Amino acid sequence: MVYQNARNQAVASTDFAKLAHTILQQRFLRACVYQAPLAYTAAIVANLNFRNGIFSLFYALVSPRTLGYTVAAYIAGIVCLAIHLQLFQVTRAAHSSHFPKLQRLLRSPASTGAVVGSFTLLAYFMLIVHRGMFGGSSMWLYPEGVYGPPQLNPGWLASWVFVTTVGVSYGLKLFMDERLQLAFPAIEQSRIYTIKDRLPSCFSTAFEFVSSTMWRFWLGYFFFGWGMYQSVCGVLGRIFTTSSYGVGSPLFSISNLAFWLHCSFSMALTWELAHQLFGIIITEPTRINELSLDRNFCLLNGLKYNESPLIQHWAYQELYRLTAFSAEQRTEILTDIDRKSGTMWSQISSECLKVVQTATEQLKKQTALSKPEKPNVSSQSSADAKLPVSAGGAPIKDILMQNRRKSQGSEPQPVKKPEPIATSDLFGVEAQGLEKYVLTTLRDMLLQSPLGQRILLRSQRARSISTFANFQLQVWAIRSLMRLVESSLSEDKYGVVQGDIAKVLETLFVYLAELERCSKQTDSMSSKNDYNVQTANRQTVAMIQVLRNALYEFTTTFYDYLEALKLPPAQAQQLQKFADFMA
Repeated sequence: MVYQNARNQAVASTDFAKLAHTILQQRFLRACVYQAPLAYTAAIVANLNFRNGIFSLFYALVSPRTLGYTVAAYIAGIVCLAIHLQLFQVTRAAHSSHFPKLQRLLRSPASTGAVVGSFTLLAYFMLIVHRGMFGGSSMWLYPEGVYGPPQLNPGWLASWVFVTTVGVSYGLKLFMDERLQLAFPAIEQSRIYTIKDRLPSCFSTAFEFVSSTMWRFWLGYFFFGWGMYQSVCGVLGRIFTTSSYGVGSPLFSISNLAFWLHCSFSMALTWELAHQLFGIIITEPTRINELSLDRNFCLLNGLKYNESPLIQHWAYQELYRLTAFSAEQRTEILTDIDRKSGTMWSQISSECLKVVQTATEQLKKQTALSKPEKPNVSSQSSADAKLPVSAGGAPIKDILMQNRRKSQGSEPQPVKKPEPIATSDLFGVEAQGLEKYVLTTLRDMLLQSPLGQRILLRSQRARSISTFANFQLQVWAIRSLMRLVESSLSEDKYGVVQGDIAKVLETLFVYLAELERCSKQTDSMSSKNDYNVQTANRQTVAMIQVLRNALYEFTTTFYDYLEALKLPPAQAQQLQKFADFMA
């Protein structure tokens, strides 16, 4: 209902950030509403009893225990949503070491400790609720005065240690696996269908997490559980008389193992549903610009807003949506020329080009440490050297593939694998505080052995991560920009785009050349196995494909008008490869 009749109820404000903050608050409240049915789903799963067959499902739907567990799961889900709202990330946190998971944990010790502590408390809360509804081991084996002094139940202690392990592990997993980072969807679909599609992955992720945590806890408690039990009994013995004589091991009790598995799976499923719900609600496409009377200028303000990565991503997501699916708004942008600061096309294209140019400069700086490769002139095709070029610089008939002969040039020589480069400061200037101290100490320890020195060699993959910190933003900027260029062929009434086509192509060609050079310099590259290149430097390969697809779409759209563009000779020769479908 937020966007219903948006144009009729539009406001005069063009502050994209202010409107976006309002939308963010509304979406969080909407996520809290959707959390209720998801909590009910988790409660039904927790109350299923397969010993009663299909009737257990009908009983679980209306059981009072299900309703009580729904309330507890809803409270836990709301806390998870609040944690994600405070700590979510849009851009990737750059790291430069071979220990990225450790570096993510140490980047913000306060946030890591707060999240781990919050999920540990949630685990305690869910354990208390679970024990109250489904029973479990009591704290004492028998009452005082019946068979002697009270004795602490090893199963009770093991249960609390286990849920502590679950809470701590899940909190650490959020940081180590970058699960607090939002992933914007590739396609737009309704919220209900998206949640439905995520349910199987929620169950599988929860079960995988519980199973891995279970066997790690079992091994750890097998070796250190008896000492922990004696220590707790010793502390209790300071307060009142108790016995520390152990009776069996809870690790070999089927009932204890079943209780831990049931309880931990219910916890993990509740947290995982909240985690997926937050990502779905927050990353949905917005229509914030439609809430403003001057929607073009409002959208432009969002593209320029650098204080919040989420708001800027929303703006570029809107730009991509309207350039791809809204011919009316595309035409409105291309015909909006009565501005003091320039045409709307020039301002929007300038912001998109800034994103690409910034990424290009970062890539140049990061590859500067690598040994530059000399171009292999003999491997160039003779067709590139003999392209017919007109006075204006555009390829003549050859770009229309008339009477063209395919050149039989020599095969390109395989590129030699460059040696990895070690740096004096392995962890880079981005590491500060505790993170800098711990990682630097670890580096000094590894430098004492030849194997450690080999580990500390800094790879191209580690250096290039900051270039693609805003990978999705770059994709939207490139596709939106090229979509406007392609649409200008029929929708640009005043010809404001034609004068900037050469500048746009030049920026994209420079970025593409840097990406290809970076891909060739990947230390794990093998000339016989392209799969190794893609797995070692997948962001580079993916961005290369985005640029090539955009340039191919431009070439096919302007195929009959390429001569009239009168591009510079360098761009004309590069564009010739796309016209021949050989890029």
